[in-house]
Amino acid sequence: MGTRPRRQIFAVCGVLLGACGDDEPATSDDTTGASTGTSTVDTGSESGNTPESSGADDTTSTGEAESSETGFEPPVPECGNGFVEGDEECDDANDVDDDACSSACLLPCGVDWTAAHLGPTQESDIYGVSVAVDGAGNTAAIGFLREVTVDKEGNQTIGEVSTIVVALDPDGTERWAVVRDQVGLAVAPGAIAMDPNGDVYVAVASERMAGGRDVELVRLAAADGSDVWTHEIAAPVVDGVDVPDAVAIAPDGDPVLVATVRVADMDDDVWIRKVAAADGSEVWTTSYDGMAVGEFSTDNGGPLAIGPTGELFVLAQPYVDFTTSPVTLLAYPADGGEPLWTWTPVHDGAVQEFFPLGVALGDGGSIWVGYQRLTSQVEFWLAELAADGTLVATFDRDHFIGEMGDEWRMGGLAYAAERGPIVFGNYRAGFGDDDWQEAWIAQLDPRAGLRCATTLQVEGGGLVPPAVYVNGGAAMPDGGPLLVGELVDDPESALWVGRFRPQ
Repeated sequence: MGTRPRRQIFAVCGVLLGACGDDEPATSDDTTGASTGTSTVDTGSESGNTPESSGADDTTSTGEAESSETGFEPPVPECGNGFVEGDEECDDANDVDDDACSSACLLPCGVDWTAAHLGPTQESDIYGVSVAVDGAGNTAAIGFLREVTVDKEGNQTIGEVSTIVVALDPDGTERWAVVRDQVGLAVAPGAIAMDPNGDVYVAVASERMAGGRDVELVRLAAADGSDVWTHEIAAPVVDGVDVPDAVAIAPDGDPVLVATVRVADMDDDVWIRKVAAADGSEVWTTSYDGMAVGEFSTDNGGPLAIGPTGELFVLAQPYVDFTTSPVTLLAYPADGGEPLWTWTPVHDGAVQEFFPLGVALGDGGSIWVGYQRLTSQVEFWLAELAADGTLVATFDRDHFIGEMGDEWRMGGLAYAAERGPIVFGNYRAGFGDDDWQEAWIAQLDPRAGLRCATTLQVEGGGLVPPAVYVNGGAAMPDGGPLLVGELVDDPESALWVGRFRPQ
């Protein structure tokens, strides 16, 4: 398996999108009042060029003609005059900085830039899965890629699943992109992390000739994405389909990997392994086997967070029986071993199957956990725990959504230091066949309510806007949300990254 460069096709925008709320505690009515704007991303050109405009001279001459005919000279754009002009996102005719429009005429939760990386052909499948950021604001995303080509007769050739990794500068400019693939075998994306120096760690599932998939952790150089080393998990079952769930960097600089590993027939365990950053060798491994009832024991790994002194928090999904699969937070010491404590939430209802969405460390040693249940409607929760696992508070979907309807789904969470948790996911807009997906973000002050909430609608050329599906996210060094997913502007899709301002 190796890497090969991919063509760079993306667009960077600093444009308008809707937001709601202010720095005051938000209510459901605040959320209901969210306005939705547009963000334009160019994904329709093989070269990445945008269509040519009529030119500055044409615009100037047109403006002069209108002025001479009407005798009206357009005012100079000025923030605070009550008119949205130039690069302004809003203008409420005041200089108050903490209302629905800032003194710089910017919307709360507004987008700084978006970037989209297209597949090799218009028919190819490509989308982002996970995203990471270093201390300087450089970002990297891991995604799914399957190349699809169509000949002149309309016959399709569908390639194997491969993994794409895209690195971006702090302003969203693409620095490099590499694809990990194997001839005739799949390489499926898992998770991604970045160390303080900008090196990238990607976890993938590589198909084997003997059957099954093995988990690999690969270190890529910050400068160009070239391989530094590859570490493979040698699972007990040769043909098992192992899954990479999460990767994060410990305070000492070593990466820690969480994976779901087949250890026997109908028996999957959660493996947690620390790997030496210097050479990719194993430092230690520990595993978790849930309390299964019956012949199955198919436990699943999940998100990972690492504390300032190396303590580990894994949000797993242990299997109990056919109707019971709770989420369980596992707290480990820095050197692995047995869990220090566990926490399993319980909610009323006949269905006791919950899915882990995210875990993040907050201020003062707090731990934040996101999970959901899928029944006749989507239910999700955000829980705050103390350092010893004691439940502090629980927020359900109504805390974020209020009266806006039930077409919302949480996709994950991050934590912005000294600000609070960031919850993100998707909102389904429109009706019936004319619906589409929008990115959704809520920035929360855990003691005072929502700081702000917004959805992002991307502008396209059709009657129905392009869809944005959010699959992962992180917090930038300044606390701004960073999201990754898929942009679908029928018939083309792209790996999409969006960077939003903190509130």
